[in-house]
Amino acid sequence: MTGLESIIKQIAGDAQGEADGILAEAKQKADKALAEAKEEAKRQADAILQKGEQDAKDIRDRAESAAELAKRNQMLSFKQGLIGEAIEGARASLEDAPDKEYFDSLLQLYKRFAQKGQGEMRLNQKDLKRLPDDFLARMKQAVPEADMHISPKPSDIESGFLLVYGGMDINCTFRAVFEDAADALRDAAGKLLFQA
Repeated sequence: MTGLESIIKQIAGDAQGEADGILAEAKQKADKALAEAKEEAKRQADAILQKGEQDAKDIRDRAESAAELAKRNQMLSFKQGLIGEAIEGARASLEDAPDKEYFDSLLQLYKRFAQKGQGEMRLNQKDLKRLPDDFLARMKQAVPEADMHISPKPSDIESGFLLVYGGMDINCTFRAVFEDAADALRDAAGKLLFQA
């Protein structure tokens, strides 16, 4: 082997060693980069999975909340319907009461709404026909300061009566009285029907 061949062999060996070192370092860097990329991908996948689980929980919670609200609204609507039926039933039972009870109820309304001074009570056709003979006397006894007479002309009302004082009318029909007391009646009916 000549000196030149020996130098070339030496240079080739050095180059090969340097190339092997560069390749080893590059492989080491690539392995490190790959490990870091795998770790970052795992972190991102875990974060995506955690966010997905949280989103699914939020959707489930909202769905449960919406279902509970719909159930409460449906129950409230049902209760309000029952209360309305109870109130309407009470009004109907007053209207359909036997004559004595019916006119006793009218007298109680009269005591509540009659005012001092001259006025007129207006009844419907049915009530005028079945009016007790002593009803006007009972009215005068119940509210002596009211100078009231009963109109012989029937009024177009379902039940109860109208009190007319000059230009002022007081609507004492059962429907009007129940409508005026609607909130209090709903509360009372609700307590009776749905005591906890």
